[in-house]
Amino acid sequence: MQKRYGLGIFTVGLATALLSGAFANATLFNNDKLTLLGTVTLKITQVSPGITTQIIYGGTLNVNAGQYVLNPTTAPKNWAFCVDLDRVVHLNQTYTYELWLAYGRAGALLNLRDSFLTGSNLNKKGAGFQIALWEIAHDHSLGNADNLNGGAFKYTADSTVVSYANSLLSATAGQAGYYYFLRSTNGAQNLAMVPEPASLIALATGFVGLIARRRQKERDK
Repeated sequence: MQKRYGLGIFTVGLATALLSGAFANATLFNNDKLTLLGTVTLKITQVSPGITTQIIYGGTLNVNAGQYVLNPTTAPKNWAFCVDLDRVVHLNQTYTYELWLAYGRAGALLNLRDSFLTGSNLNKKGAGFQIALWEIAHDHSLGNADNLNGGAFKYTADSTVVSYANSLLSATAGQAGYYYFLRSTNGAQNLAMVPEPASLIALATGFVGLIARRRQKERDK
């Protein structure tokens, strides 16, 4: 069954990011993808909470690191995070994505979003959350150790953001969880968000049904 949801985003990473050629997010996708659920059309209206800061990824880039706020019609969530610094997106422009159920460390991090993005200092917490996800997408997915000072992706610009990101990386070490991987169909940045519990229940029920039918066929042989 295909569902359509409603996104359009902001320039995060700039054209320089396209020169890196690493496409580490493709590794993340190939490692974590489970099931194609349909397509979504989304528009991103702002990056909040978050901050403008510098990262190092194929060069020094000025980016807005934080939560992407969506203006969807029937999207699973009204927020998402970037898992892709190899491509560019723009605010208030519509993009279409494949919606995949995925399972991996990115899911473990995304499941911490509600408990982490609370209280004070939200802008730097939002940036720290995004920095941690970029480290997972662009270093962990390639088998590199967690290290914001080394590897393909580096971040040292703000010590508070570094502290938040490292705390999240420590909390998710060796962990995994379900999430939605939004795979662009037209060269825009790939995104990620947490699936609704109802979606997981439905998928789990479907998997159980498939297993039951397979066992019945084996008994009938």
